[in-house]
Amino acid sequence: MGAYYDEIEIEDMAWDNVKKVFHYPCPCGDRFEISKAQLRDCEDIATCPSCSLIIRVIYDPLDYEDYESEDD
Repeated sequence: MGAYYDEIEIEDMAWDNVKKVFHYPCPCGDRFEISKAQLRDCEDIATCPSCSLIIRVIYDPLDYEDYESEDD
């Protein structure tokens, strides 16, 4: 993947219990988002739904390897 806007520790992101995603403020006014399922699948890119910026999320994949969605 190309250049990241920033690299953010998962601990610096907030959990949205309604949308079930971690989020972090984006300079455009929206927010970067990434789900626990994405983290479980070793995806480390959080995207902003309103612009083209992306961030790399720094986390330990082992913390999410056994995650199953609440719907299961």
